[in-house]
Amino acid sequence: MTTDAFLQELETLAPTYGAYLSAARRLEAGEGQALRPVRVFVLSSFTAETVKPYLVVEAARRGLRPTVQFGPFNQFETEILDPNSALYRFDPEVIVLALRLEDMAPALTQAYAGHTPESIARARAEVQQRLQGLIDGIRQHSPALVLLFNFAQPLRLDARFADAGLDVAQSVMVGQANEGVNAVCRAQPEVYVFDYARLTTEVGLERWYDLKLLYMARIPFGSEAQRALGCRLARYLRALLRPPCKCLVLDLDNTLWGGILGEDGIGGIQLGESYPGNVFKHFQQRLRSLRDQGLLLAIASKNNEEDVRQVFEQHADMVLRLDDFAAVQIHWQDKAGSLRAIAEVLNIGLDALAFFDDNPVERAFVQGQLPQVSVIDVPEEPLLYIRALEESGVFDPLLISDEDRRRSRMVQQSRQRVQFQTQAGSVEDFLTGLEMVATVGLVDPATLPRVVQLLGKTNQFNLTTRRHTGADLQDMIRRGGIALWMRLKDRFGDNGLIGVAIGLPQERGLWRIDSLLLSCRVLGRQAETALLSLLLQHLGARGATEVLGEYIPTAKNKQVAGFYARHQFQPTDEAGQWWRLPLKTNPISVPGFIRVVSQHEESYA
Repeated sequence: MTTDAFLQELETLAPTYGAYLSAARRLEAGEGQALRPVRVFVLSSFTAETVKPYLVVEAARRGLRPTVQFGPFNQFETEILDPNSALYRFDPEVIVLALRLEDMAPALTQAYAGHTPESIARARAEVQQRLQGLIDGIRQHSPALVLLFNFAQPLRLDARFADAGLDVAQSVMVGQANEGVNAVCRAQPEVYVFDYARLTTEVGLERWYDLKLLYMARIPFGSEAQRALGCRLARYLRALLRPPCKCLVLDLDNTLWGGILGEDGIGGIQLGESYPGNVFKHFQQRLRSLRDQGLLLAIASKNNEEDVRQVFEQHADMVLRLDDFAAVQIHWQDKAGSLRAIAEVLNIGLDALAFFDDNPVERAFVQGQLPQVSVIDVPEEPLLYIRALEESGVFDPLLISDEDRRRSRMVQQSRQRVQFQTQAGSVEDFLTGLEMVATVGLVDPATLPRVVQLLGKTNQFNLTTRRHTGADLQDMIRRGGIALWMRLKDRFGDNGLIGVAIGLPQERGLWRIDSLLLSCRVLGRQAETALLSLLLQHLGARGATEVLGEYIPTAKNKQVAGFYARHQFQPTDEAGQWWRLPLKTNPISVPGFIRVVSQHEESYA
């Protein structure tokens, strides 16, 4: 059976443990070979194996084929501290640390009302220190991505109704303990909180537990919770391993507002403070929040453009404005063509688009014409629009950077640059008139998350497309490598951290360029030449006399095939993968229209 046929079969899978177990065994036996493989090791303070079928199948629905192994029951510290343990022999790509507060600190969950604020604070600090020690232990032996469970509220509060009157309420204490989990994850790159607490409240504490399973087998969740946990873990895996979509393309009629604009007119569409108009208004508010987090919004609508503009400009209850959309396609042509045009305008791949349209015919057409696009299954009931958007999993970032928050503003600035370019007399006049300033520095704890984000999602201008983790980078730097970042500002605004270059020593005097990449939003400004020149300067200062450049072709980075040839490197093989440049004097100069500011920071020691 083909992978596509198998995945279609999974869509109609019965929600029973037996059905999931059968499908998981088929995946383990070899079906779904086209899915992206990933090795996952689970360490827990309780029995977690019953979640495996749900995790494996739900991950397959999201394009992944996990091989999941569980550590010995409640021996997570031994596994982490022993360099020869099954954990490290498995060489996982993702490690899941599933620990309960009841197991980590029984004093905080038993006879709680008898504790003093001081004893509670000590116990919480001990939990945080213990978690930090576990993460530090993992980092000594593995660069794996880590998901660390936070803590659920207890099924029963020790003081019951009197909990709120305690000096430190037990419910508040759990929240404080979870702040400690957050702090541990923030302190290390590639360590993320798995929000177990939120999931238990979504399902409901009374429905989460099966007390018989808990007491007989140390399984702290019933069948409904097992499926919910497997599904949520699969979403986290997708977020860890596949970048989220960059742009949400939206229909208008019966999507941003109720009704058909061409038939009902601006005064007849459903949008306002009363039902059902408030449902669409709330949906727009959620979209605006996603935009503020870095998601680009676009419109693909079959409508009269002037009618649409009138709604955006004159309807008092419109939350979004046309300026909130990075690209707009309003006409009567097919929507697959609109999505192609949007991808071209934004200079992103079709696989970076998600499509949200209430019309199932339009969704099916786009899915058939553009299988790369993530087509969201929109429910008939608008009350469920936000839920459908969230549960699609295509917008699940584990990190929101400053660049993400400023993305919409940067798109507007890009439009200004395009307008300026059309008015410039020549390319040289345009580049000089931009008044570009490049700031460069060595990767440090402050810049590492954004650098890893760029390494993970940059495809077009990326010489090798290596997806290094934060732990990988730290290890490279500690072994003598150089990791350089570059920001770029111009007269229209700050483009943010847009370039990464990594050089690794090979032998005496010889260095290799492991990675060199640039965000697509600054292509065409010769920033890549500046980045290469600055990297070569750093390598020369470290004693490099020769530099090897490497080009690994992919389906998306063909535009950089001639990069090294254009910069005086000479090929060393017929395939064009390896290029060599003598470095007695750096022959590559920063373009004269780019001013460079060096930011001398301490890198990782």
